[in-house]
Amino acid sequence: MTSRLRIAHISYLNSAPFFAGMDDQRLEMIDLHPRALGEAAQRGDIDAGLMSIADTFRNPAFEPLGDLGIALDGPAHSVLLFSASPVRTLDGATIGITGETSTSYPLLRLLLDGHFGVHPSSYVRRPQGPDPSDDGILLIGDAALQRAARNGLEPGKRDYGRGILELGTGRFDEPYQHVLDLSAAWKHWQGMPFVFARWMVRHEVSSDDRILLVEALLASLDRNLRRLQEVAAENADRAGLSPSAAYAYLMGFTYRFGDDGEQAVRRFRDLLESTHWWETAPPAVLQEEGA
Repeated sequence: MTSRLRIAHISYLNSAPFFAGMDDQRLEMIDLHPRALGEAAQRGDIDAGLMSIADTFRNPAFEPLGDLGIALDGPAHSVLLFSASPVRTLDGATIGITGETSTSYPLLRLLLDGHFGVHPSSYVRRPQGPDPSDDGILLIGDAALQRAARNGLEPGKRDYGRGILELGTGRFDEPYQHVLDLSAAWKHWQGMPFVFARWMVRHEVSSDDRILLVEALLASLDRNLRRLQEVAAENADRAGLSPSAAYAYLMGFTYRFGDDGEQAVRRFRDLLESTHWWETAPPAVLQEEGA
C-alpha cells in the first residue's frame, strides 16, 4: 500500500459498532453522510465505505466486501416518516425528504405506492429541515432519533412492530403527530429483513489492502459488540437518547446479514426495477430546496 485507504466514515449511532475506537493509521477516515458517500464514490474520492444499498446498485466501480453492513429484521427507529395525518391519507401530499438519504427515499416510495396505496404529489429535498408547507418529512439516522425522542418515542419504550405510531405530548410543538417506521413497514409488507447499507470497496483496491480493511473492521466490530452497552452510552447524547434507549436501539441491528440479507437486497432491487425507478423517479432529480 503506497498511500492510506480512503474510508468513508458514517457518524450515525447505528454505525458506531464498526467505527468506535478504530484508530488505524493505514486508514484515512472521511466524514460523509449516506447520500454524500454515494456521490463521493461516483467521483472516485473514496476507496471503500458503508454504502447506502440503493447506491450500490449504481456504482459499478465498487463491489461488496462480504456480508458486512447494516440490516434489520423489524423496526429501525431511525428511518421515520413524520406526517401531519395518517399515512393512508397522504394522497396528493407534499413530502419533504432529508438531504442525507439515498435508500430511504426509494423505500418510502415503494411502501407508499405498493403497500399503502397512496400517491403523494411531490417529494422535495429539504437539506435545512422541513418546510411549513410539507405534509410530512422523511428523516434518517440521528436526526430521526432526536425528533422522535423529543416526543417521548425512544427505542425500548414503544412498540414499533406495526410500523405506524402516534406521538404523545412532546416537549415542543410537534406538527407531525403520526410516525411510520419504514423498516417495520417493509417487514410487514415483504416478510423479510431490510439491508440499509453494506460495505463496498473499489475494484482497484488490492487484495492486501482488502484483507487489511476486513481485518480492521472485524476486529473493531467484535470488540464493540462485546462492549455494546459502553458504545451505546458513549454515543447516546448525539442521538438525543438515554444510554438504555441507545443500547436497545443498537441491539436491533445485524452487522453481518448473511443469505437472508442477500435475498432482501435482491428483492428490493427487483421492486425498484419493476417500477422503472431509475427512469421515472431517480433521487438525482428530486427537487432541491431553493432550486
